[in-house]
Amino acid sequence: MRQRIYQELEELERTEAGALQARACRNGPSGVAVLRDLLSRYVIGQLPGESLAETVARASGIGAGELKNLLWERAQAIGA
Repeated sequence: MRQRIYQELEELERTEAGALQARACRNGPSGVAVLRDLLSRYVIGQLPGESLAETVARASGIGAGELKNLLWERAQAIGA
């Protein structure tokens, strides 16, 4: 009986932790807003026809594909 209660408590803690993380993400600025602010601080402008991701990659000295891979790896690490 005690073991079952502990298991249920663990599940509730995991659920609550996930909900807290989701709320924190919704309450903060969007990723687009953060990237635009960062670029403006370093006076890096978006070129005509360039996406925000391409601008971030150019400012970082890497290609857009490499940026995509880095972001994907980071997202997987956070989600794990």
